[in-house]
Amino acid sequence: MRPSSGGQELSGRTMIFILIGINIFLYLIFLALRTMQQLVDPDFPYYRLVLSSRGIASGQIWQLVTAMFMHADFYHILFNMYGLYLFGMLLAPLMNGYKILWLYLIGGLSGNLIFLLFNWGNPFYLMGASGALFGIMAAVALLRPNVQFIMLLPPIPVKAKTLVIVYAVIELLFQFGNGGQSDGIAHLAHLGGLLGGYLYIKFLFGPNLAWDILPRRRVRPGETPPPGAGPRMWRQPDFTVKPGSKIKSQDIDYLLDKISKTGINSLTPEETEILRRAREQMRGKH
Repeated sequence: MRPSSGGQELSGRTMIFILIGINIFLYLIFLALRTMQQLVDPDFPYYRLVLSSRGIASGQIWQLVTAMFMHADFYHILFNMYGLYLFGMLLAPLMNGYKILWLYLIGGLSGNLIFLLFNWGNPFYLMGASGALFGIMAAVALLRPNVQFIMLLPPIPVKAKTLVIVYAVIELLFQFGNGGQSDGIAHLAHLGGLLGGYLYIKFLFGPNLAWDILPRRRVRPGETPPPGAGPRMWRQPDFTVKPGSKIKSQDIDYLLDKISKTGINSLTPEETEILRRAREQMRGKH
């Protein structure tokens, strides 16, 4: 049996495809309009939909949002959409579609705002979903830190949390270690996206994270968890439970709380297996 949520919930997987579709659609529209309008009005729609301090100063606030759906060329959108699919699908089992949408928007907005703050008055045009993508990458590091990727150079496995830290360090080095010379990439927007994604996931999940870059004080046996932690959500299940071993009641409580918060579809395959074994255990099969 599955608990009823009172309506059909938009899945995280569906939202990832919707976001990719919107980006591709607007990119194609953007190319068509730019081609048709170049001979008439080169300022439309290019300079009204991408972010610039001049545009914001003239009241075009929508640029903070539209810019995160605009891309300069084919390779720009290709790499961003591939990253959105790759990291977004890792989040899809953990978050519903609306939460992923908010994550995308908050990552993109925080990236655009931070870049705008440090470049106010300078002549620039900012576009791309990179800030939103970095927000989603931060969420993967916090919620699925041990998922492994294979790096291209060198071809070695690396965990998600390590990969995101490496990306953050690279962005910092390029932003502040190049003598103030611009390479045409908005590294500040990437860093702002990481920050926005981190803060949103911290707000959403509180202390119930698989990993956090900031040190967390462990709760000693018998100690009351801090306010807001919840007595049952404080401990996460052990995904390395050996076959034949007994599933602990704390693990079952954790999963039940997670289902009540985000729905049964938010369970990872490992969590679903723990729940299945717990059900068999209660039936006397173990």
